Amino acid sequence: MVDYINILLSDFDFKTWQSDKRLQFQFKISDQLDSFGNVVQTSSEVAHYRGLDFIRTLSGKCFVKGSIHRFFNAGSNNGNRFSYLDFMEALEELQDFGVIPDKAILKSFEFGLNLPVKEKHLSAKSFYNSIIYRIGEVEKCMSDDGNNLIGKQFITEDTTVKSYDKKQQAALQCSHEIIRYELRFRRMRLLKRFGIVTLYDLTDKDKLIQLFEKRLLKSVNETILLDWKALPNTNKLPEYQKKKFLNWRNPNWWREKSMTTKARNRNKISFENLIKNKARYDIKEILKNKLIGEFSSVIASQNFSPNGSTQKNMGTNAGRIVSGKHVGETNMLKRKYCLVCGKDITHLKKDAKYCNDNRKCRDKAYNLKVSKQRKARRTQKQKEILKIINELGTDLMLTRTTNPGRRKIAGIPGRKTSIIVTTNGKQKLYHGAAARFFLKEFEKKKKLNQSNMQDETNST
Repeated sequence: MVDYINILLSDFDFKTWQSDKRLQFQFKISDQLDSFGNVVQTSSEVAHYRGLDFIRTLSGKCFVKGSIHRFFNAGSNNGNRFSYLDFMEALEELQDFGVIPDKAILKSFEFGLNLPVKEKHLSAKSFYNSIIYRIGEVEKCMSDDGNNLIGKQFITEDTTVKSYDKKQQAALQCSHEIIRYELRFRRMRLLKRFGIVTLYDLTDKDKLIQLFEKRLLKSVNETILLDWKALPNTNKLPEYQKKKFLNWRNPNWWREKSMTTKARNRNKISFENLIKNKARYDIKEILKNKLIGEFSSVIASQNFSPNGSTQKNMGTNAGRIVSGKHVGETNMLKRKYCLVCGKDITHLKKDAKYCNDNRKCRDKAYNLKVSKQRKARRTQKQKEILKIINELGTDLMLTRTTNPGRRKIAGIPGRKTSIIVTTNGKQKLYHGAAARFFLKEFEKKKKLNQSNMQDETNST
């Protein structure tokens, strides 16, 4: 949830850190940009401990920077779930270092979630590669230590939106992939309306829910996504949509400076309607549902007081709604998703498997079920035919009722291939695909028998 914090400690005595044997301070010189864009060398005392840097500048200011998630994991990776209760526990541990939450001023932090990707037709790469455009933001690629592409980030003056492969980035050993979606606030002026100023403000669930709804989810809504696997064939699109689709799939087209905001939004709505109606699945909707489901899971039922003690929820946060989905404090809802398109169907009846507002999902699932049943029956029939041919061989008597080699003629109805098989004085009818399979295998058997007889004759 909350990660990579940068906090300034007010009313802090550096002797608290000096007397702590866990912190070994060293002088460090680094380059920074001043307000005029000039590079300025700064020196400071830095101690690294379990994923966090404890910093004291020459002016006497004290900062804590780094991953509070790693700190909670004893310096290990931050690829697992970091719940609200885990965050509380990490803040309690920080108080051992003199970090009081309501006196820790936020300079920047990350707000995001690790989302497991278990669908066979999707991967972490599917999500970040699907991002075509974000309004008014500079796109940059992300890479791991080996310079392998792992994701994308979109940068503005105040924020950075990141979507990347967490499993690859953290070198995790797990059976499924993990996509990390996060929003980094590099400046705090955007969060004044939420009343988020100190580290303690991030312990307020009401503020976290607002942050999730009005910042993280909103960032997804503002994004234009297209997964090519979801719309592999555009031949069935009407001609007017084909021409528009050539533009919609092109990231550079969305960046045209001559395009007004109104025109861009109008095209965005049309494009997303096309994806919803024509694509096999909507990856944007899947991403939103994953975020909502994961955020519901990380919210827990304890509050935090500035002095570090935890207290039971008094009921003020008991029934919050996130974009129409319950983020319950006491009764967690187990989320369900459509087996075809991935849409959230938690609100439907218990035995629901598919969304009821999109008939094509149920039809697609039904057709797939029927196809499997037909395939099973066909396989069983073929086994029966092979058994008959192998046991009786040339003793079979076949009567063809139609010509299987007859080519179809335009305008003339086709006729099914049918045969009557006589075995042990009994007749059995096969028609259609079963009859064609029977004839094919029977001819193979005859040729094999003739070949064997020829070989025996030659050998004698």
